[in-house]
Amino acid sequence: MTSASFWQATAEPWQPPSPTAQTFDCLIIGGGIAGGAAAYALAQAKPAWKLAVVDRRQIGGGATGRNAGFLLAGTADHYAVSVAKYGRATARDVFATTVASHDHIRAFLARYPTVACDYLPCGSLTLAGTPDEANVLAQSAELLREDGFNVTFLPSDPLGRGFYAAIHNPHDAGIHPVKLVRALIEQSGAEVFEHWPVTALETTPDGVRAHGPRGSLRAERILLALNGEAVHFSPDFADKVFPTRGQIFVTAAYPRRLLAEVVYANHGYEYFRQLPDGRFLFGGGRRAFASTEIGTDETPTAEVQGFLESFKDRHFPELSGLPIDYRWAGVMGFTPDGLPLLGTLPNHPQVWFSLACHGHGMGFSLEVGRLAAEMVQTGCPPARFDLARLKPA
Repeated sequence: MTSASFWQATAEPWQPPSPTAQTFDCLIIGGGIAGGAAAYALAQAKPAWKLAVVDRRQIGGGATGRNAGFLLAGTADHYAVSVAKYGRATARDVFATTVASHDHIRAFLARYPTVACDYLPCGSLTLAGTPDEANVLAQSAELLREDGFNVTFLPSDPLGRGFYAAIHNPHDAGIHPVKLVRALIEQSGAEVFEHWPVTALETTPDGVRAHGPRGSLRAERILLALNGEAVHFSPDFADKVFPTRGQIFVTAAYPRRLLAEVVYANHGYEYFRQLPDGRFLFGGGRRAFASTEIGTDETPTAEVQGFLESFKDRHFPELSGLPIDYRWAGVMGFTPDGLPLLGTLPNHPQVWFSLACHGHGMGFSLEVGRLAAEMVQTGCPPARFDLARLKPA
């Protein structure tokens, strides 16, 4: 099976300029969408700051370069479930956070019209796989509309593919995630250290030092944007971030356009889209193999890939026999309550973190990146996502 994702394989060759410094106002560890969004937000808020982004792989080499390229509003749960879990006010604020993230992406692309990241404002469909889920979607759509969000409930399957109902969100989109995160970092002006693992942090009187086999970097403050890999970086995250594998494949091009929107189905456990060149992307399958999809192994498995192929053939029989050109897996960072985690690392008062969007990092991260940048400047985590919420009262 292939290991590189479609996004990593199809992004143009990119060589950031060689770093010229080793001391920074802020060093961001993690070159994915969370790190890129924070770098861009910091550059806007503090243009005089010298920034750097460091990653143990290449930029976009982790979860950002291994997802489905969906820009979705909301959390992994249907909105009615979020309301029951968090309460109405929190559910509304969290959904609004993801809407703001969409607004930031559109503003970024309007500001830099030459950025090519395959942004497709195609809308999304959330499909119910059972009658019970259809009822939850109906409740969710009603609650969303009451809370001021523009969605439409469809009481039958708009695709005619064997589902029971749908929510249509016209503001969601698809994107090429590797191209997006590269563009954010480029426009931030941050220096880039690729293939530069950081293995230890040291707080000193003159700042924080990030040590690794390739040398040490010093910064006034550090932001960790490590997603599911955070568990290997510090034991403080062991009971707060749970790495979980997600698997995807992409077919060869199909000659007809069958699908416009990006699509989530079966409580989000399966998802699919048709790419601009006609290829189909299918991902998910984790629910049926939950015990094996835990951890940081990025190897796709025959069992989950076979499940996804069966899902494809059941709902899109015309794609049966179409060659599959790319198969890959990526590691998501899950949290105990399904929301991102922001805060400061124990015993390191100038080391902050922004982690784990529970599989919806592309939808959250532009606004969460702004919140992380604000946190780094003010020393105050945003109340909604502050790690302190998980501590016993």
